[in-house]
Amino acid sequence: MSTRARRLVSRLGMAGWLFAVWLLLWGRADPLIVAGGAVVVLAVYLVSRLPAVPTIKRIRPLWLAVALAEFAWDLLVSSLVIARHALYRPRAVRGAIVEVNARTRSELILLAVTTSISLRPGTLLVDLDWDRHLLRIHAMPAGSRKEADAARKGVLRTEHRLMRALRTSEDAAEEDVSTREDR
Repeated sequence: MSTRARRLVSRLGMAGWLFAVWLLLWGRADPLIVAGGAVVVLAVYLVSRLPAVPTIKRIRPLWLAVALAEFAWDLLVSSLVIARHALYRPRAVRGAIVEVNARTRSELILLAVTTSISLRPGTLLVDLDWDRHLLRIHAMPAGSRKEADAARKGVLRTEHRLMRALRTSEDAAEEDVSTREDR
């Protein structure tokens, strides 16, 4: 797909997203609301310069299924850990701010990673330094260095799963550059 076609698809993706949000806000889709949504999306595009939605170069369905299954498992395990601490030792639970260096250069993958870790009980995104690709998360329980390292490794595993399942243009370009540098 050419750069121009990719940009057009990306812009149409953002327009589709805005239109979907418009319909969700109204809660129904009668002809007047649909027409009004189309006019609003068009007006927003004419008045402002909206960002392009990052495009996915390739989806690997098997790896995506594995990533979703592992995410469900992470939800279950983290819920049980937090429940155990809440019921048996609520005052003894300690948290920590953990820095994680992200490998991905894709905004889409980074968004999926931050959403994933924020949905899990016990972890929450505190800060994202996009220029340095650095995530700061609050992890709980993290009373020791070992638990903080386990939280960091959990975030990196999530990122790896998503990078394996969703191939983006940014990460593909990064791999191409690093492959050329290795030669």
